[in-house]
Amino acid sequence: MSNTTYYNNLLYLREIQSPVMKLYYSFLVAIVLIITSCSSDANKFSGVWQSINDPSKQIIFTHSGDSYTFETRNIPTPLQGMPGTYNAKEHALEFDKGNGEITRLVYNVTVKHILGLGEEFEKSKDAVIEKDAETTTAETTPAETTTEEAPAEKAPEENASVADNSTNCAKGKLLSITGNNVRVRSEPDLTKQNILFQVHKNYEVVHLDDKTVDGQKWYKVCYDGNIGWVSGQYATKK
Repeated sequence: MSNTTYYNNLLYLREIQSPVMKLYYSFLVAIVLIITSCSSDANKFSGVWQSINDPSKQIIFTHSGDSYTFETRNIPTPLQGMPGTYNAKEHALEFDKGNGEITRLVYNVTVKHILGLGEEFEKSKDAVIEKDAETTTAETTPAETTTEEAPAEKAPEENASVADNSTNCAKGKLLSITGNNVRVRSEPDLTKQNILFQVHKNYEVVHLDDKTVDGQKWYKVCYDGNIGWVSGQYATKK
């Protein structure tokens, strides 16, 4: 092969490889951007979101690894506590009810809202402010902190009494749990990390007391000697 032929072949290969390499690198960049975008969208499903039409209707997300769960305030739904997964293609959390029916909560990238449960949600700023205010109060006013901690000192006495003779539980009327994996809390507040345990659909608990907080009904209940609060959305009187 002459030098001229070898040189012409080299130029030809370079002309072919150049657009192929450009296409390859463009493909890699696109993949990276898609992965980054999807990961960013998935991270949006966290914290407290409120309805744009009624701020009292809220949804609170928590997640562990690839599994997402949520609780609601003033929005009845059987999906509370049910684990869901993120669908990157649909920009949505998907919850399978077990009968082939899938419910989605979709993140709208354009307006940065979440659509689902018959509502359109925006990120709640008030919930963040409330948490900051609680933190500041706890750090700067020892007297108030002591007042808040006082009921916690009584809780073991109540639980000990119930565990010993079940007197308190025996006196109340029965409630039936209507939701899946309903969380029992140490106080009637969804914005705090106060989960004691969970009860499941059709479980029976003893009704000890009730309270309305921010327009939402709460029941103080006893289950298996343990006392806590459940949202009135997920319990009904028998």
